[in-house]
Amino acid sequence: MGGELIEGALLAGVGIVVVFITLAILMVVMLLLHKGFRGRGEEPMPTTAGTESIVYEEGEESSEEVVAAIALALSLAQSEPAIPVPSEDATRARRSSRWAIYGRQQIMDSRGRARKQW
Repeated sequence: MGGELIEGALLAGVGIVVVFITLAILMVVMLLLHKGFRGRGEEPMPTTAGTESIVYEEGEESSEEVVAAIALALSLAQSEPAIPVPSEDATRARRSSRWAIYGRQQIMDSRGRARKQW
């Protein structure tokens, strides 16, 4: 019996060593790939033609067009129909099916029997 325990511990140790060696190999491969692809992918992202950034200094007034666009966006956002959120009472009012009630009863009964066995 003692030999089996030692053999099991040895097998677990070998498994841990294999896992860490594999992780070290993967780390080295990832570092080499990172160095190989370092210069690529640093190109600037293309911007879309229709968007522009609006930055105002302190004290600078915004144009009437910008104010009108913001007001229109707010108006459109508020005019969308709201999605009704069911209240807690509405979710409690739903009745469970007979199958669901039977299943819950079976679970509760089995838990009661398990306590009596101990």
